[in-house]
Amino acid sequence: MTTFVALLRAVNVGSANRVRMADLRAAFLTAGYDDAVTHIQTGNVIFTTGESQETTRRRIEQLIHDGLGLTITAIVRSAAELCAVTTSNPLIAAASDPKQLYVGFLSAAPSADAVKALDAMSFGDDAFEVVGREIFLRYANGAGSTKLTNTVIEKKLGVHSTSRNWNVTTKLAELAAG
Repeated sequence: MTTFVALLRAVNVGSANRVRMADLRAAFLTAGYDDAVTHIQTGNVIFTTGESQETTRRRIEQLIHDGLGLTITAIVRSAAELCAVTTSNPLIAAASDPKQLYVGFLSAAPSADAVKALDAMSFGDDAFEVVGREIFLRYANGAGSTKLTNTVIEKKLGVHSTSRNWNVTTKLAELAAG
């Protein structure tokens, strides 16, 4: 059995894709993920399964569609992968405040050409580094004022992405580690 964290894209952002965490947890329980727990309102679920990561991702997207009537992209990381993210952030030293740090969890590793295309763009004092299936982000003046948005990331890298701030990322890793 492996502990996974499902990071759901665009859940409870504005008025779109409204999901009560109790309903989300209930959908996971109905699907057989008996130990599923949610963390905050942005669509984070921690659970264990013997299924592969890809099978789990597909099942989650289907259970959300069938049980909640929403088409949501699920990005899944194992507890070990999430722990590795929290110990390998290349932008920590450059951040004057941990509140500047975010991690974009990508549906797949982008191509080198896609990363170069994003790197060629100007984002002022904001910085990023793509490492495998993550994009580490430092928003110098906060996420609300950046031009390095999730939409830009997805368009340039050609993959789905969902971001979590550093505090949530580290908390999810801690909870998943048990």
